[in-house]
Amino acid sequence: MHVADVRQLFPGLKDTVYLNTATINVGCAPARAAYELAVERWSAGRFDWMEAERAGEEARAMFAEIVGATAGEIAIVPAVSTAAGIVAANLPPAKHGENIVVAENEFASNYYPWLLLRERGYEIRAVAPGGDGVSAEEFGRHADGGTRLIAVSAVHSSNGYRVDLAALSRVAARSGAWFFVDACQAAGAVPLDVVRDGVDFLAAASHKFLLGSRGMGYLYVRRELLDRLQPIVPGWKAARKPAESFYGPAMDLSPTASKLDASLAWFPALAEQAALRIFGRFGITALLERNALLARRLQDALAAQGSAFHPFPDQHRSTIVSVPVTDTEAVMARFRQANVVTSVRTGRIRLAVHFYNLEDELDRVAELIGGA
Repeated sequence: MHVADVRQLFPGLKDTVYLNTATINVGCAPARAAYELAVERWSAGRFDWMEAERAGEEARAMFAEIVGATAGEIAIVPAVSTAAGIVAANLPPAKHGENIVVAENEFASNYYPWLLLRERGYEIRAVAPGGDGVSAEEFGRHADGGTRLIAVSAVHSSNGYRVDLAALSRVAARSGAWFFVDACQAAGAVPLDVVRDGVDFLAAASHKFLLGSRGMGYLYVRRELLDRLQPIVPGWKAARKPAESFYGPAMDLSPTASKLDASLAWFPALAEQAALRIFGRFGITALLERNALLARRLQDALAAQGSAFHPFPDQHRSTIVSVPVTDTEAVMARFRQANVVTSVRTGRIRLAVHFYNLEDELDRVAELIGGA
């Protein structure tokens, strides 16, 4: 893999240092071309929606490969909140002592759906994070025989803390609980393997490290649990043979996770297909390894500048680096002047690297932060 070959796919980065992929990625040239062609055909009355449906199926298969699943275990949904809502809606009314365990600083999409389960009688046990993040041991102290679900982010969106999914899976297994993972900041950024880590459900939106756009996302459901989930808002895409199921009276649901599909967003699906092919072109492993190298380069550059940033232990590092500074406004002003795009979360500068970044860009950003 040559970095120049990657950069030519992102011409918008020519004069911009982009470290905000944790919010939204930079649109790649293939995805933009897919959008433009779709709009051209749509405006001429020549849009082929079946081509878009086929693009969605290819995207489903490519996402499955990225997380170590099979296409039959993947539903296409628009957002993590939709995925969590489907799982939450399939939990029956609580029996005495039944509970849900979730970190209290979870992103709202992986928090609000579980809080609503109070109305079904569940106790919501919110785990306070430690100095870095919530450990499996802390989850274990809150879980018991009545725990029905444990929810966590694979990578926390504000500080980049990467949890030990395998250890959390063992905690869930001891309680007989479902294990739900929000992988919005992990899929396409760090290695994931739902089988190895014992994940029951995993959700991700495409508009971050997967290079897609808003409106596309995925829900992985472990095959053994498919029969225990029913679609909440089924449409024709939930059928065994969607193209033959536009009308009633019969309902024959798909035996795969596609029974949970939302109606496909056609334009985003075409762009998604084009974007995910970048992972296939260069190889998922090679791109993830570059992500790890870039994250390390940024952390080393910050250390060389005397930054107050302290990295997590290796096993908890991701592509997100959260830097404490004394004056966030001053740092952000310097960034704007230097065409650096990033964000602020919980009072810290949040830098998110992706394989399209360059090493010298990271050195420059560290210089702009300095010992602030």
